[in-house]
Amino acid sequence: MLRRLRDDRSGIGGVEFALLAPMLIVIYLMAFELTLAFNTSKRATMAASTVADIVSRTDSVVKADLTDMVDVADAIFAPYSPNNLSLKITGVKVDSAKAAKVAWSWSNSGTAPYAVGTAVSIPSDMLAADIFLIRTELSVSHELLMFLPSMSGQELKSLTISREFFFRQRINDEVKCGDC
Repeated sequence: MLRRLRDDRSGIGGVEFALLAPMLIVIYLMAFELTLAFNTSKRATMAASTVADIVSRTDSVVKADLTDMVDVADAIFAPYSPNNLSLKITGVKVDSAKAAKVAWSWSNSGTAPYAVGTAVSIPSDMLAADIFLIRTELSVSHELLMFLPSMSGQELKSLTISREFFFRQRINDEVKCGDC
């Protein structure tokens, strides 16, 4: 009877499935979480780039125009709503000595994030004399769904995705902000 029990192979597929299924489900859920995070990251990149591109195509802006850029970013994140969207737009003037300084700045928080005349670090491949740049800084938080909260720490529940873009002005010598 023991020999017959030892040689019986019926049900081995069920045992293998019971051993492998939890691991496969965890891998599937992790892939789903990563896909959502990469999608949010891609949208943050696109939103920051688009806002900088739109502002750089004008010769002057006012706070109302810059406030509308939050709607542009929201539209890029559609059908999702971005969590804790932070948007900063800065006009950067580079003089003939290649010193970059803030000409004006705006933030959706309501206060100017940088004082006029503050030095700005510019990527070396964009630094040239006598140019004007638009810098956009965008950050959003991404909440992980945490299908398996007991397998990860609570500090991993939220990610902050930040992007920064520089665009050169397209019209005239600089982009002026009338009431910034």
